[in-house]
Amino acid sequence: MILALELQDLSFSYDGKTRVLDHLDLRVPYGCFAVLQGLSGSGKTTLLSVISGVIPQIQPGHLEGRVLLNGEDAALWSIARRSRIVGSVLQNVDDQIVHDRVDDEIAFGCENLCLSPEEMETRVNAVLRQMRLKPDMSTRKLSGGQKQRLVMACAFAMGQRMLLLDEPLANLDRESAMSLLRHLKKLTED
Repeated sequence: MILALELQDLSFSYDGKTRVLDHLDLRVPYGCFAVLQGLSGSGKTTLLSVISGVIPQIQPGHLEGRVLLNGEDAALWSIARRSRIVGSVLQNVDDQIVHDRVDDEIAFGCENLCLSPEEMETRVNAVLRQMRLKPDMSTRKLSGGQKQRLVMACAFAMGQRMLLLDEPLANLDRESAMSLLRHLKKLTED
């Protein structure tokens, strides 16, 4: 069985001395909904940055161990290649949204993949329905939960098979948080 993600003896230090991550091992199959929890400053965001490739390709530091994505050594992959499999929803989703309209935002990632206009339209329409968003909605007027659904829609339109969410419930009220969790569970089951 090919795993979505495997970490083998993974350690990371920003300064080469103090380890933020220390000898982690993890195996996550496809179709799994996994939650990483810990205190603030315990390395959750750092770990997500390692998986996505931001560390060490953009953020320097000392990385040891292996990250396998889809059974392959991700150290050999560019961030562009990783982004075809791994989507990230940052803690502050506003940092990820660049367009004014929802449909333009979703199409943006598809354009970067050089998809045909017909394929883009098919994918955009499918994720709009899936994530309960309207194409002409203003991205600036979306609620926190809608913005998170938008960024997830962008990932799904690009065909990313793994989605990393950093503090996905932090800025949501209880009702929105429960709705997002239900939606994520359904997506995992699908």
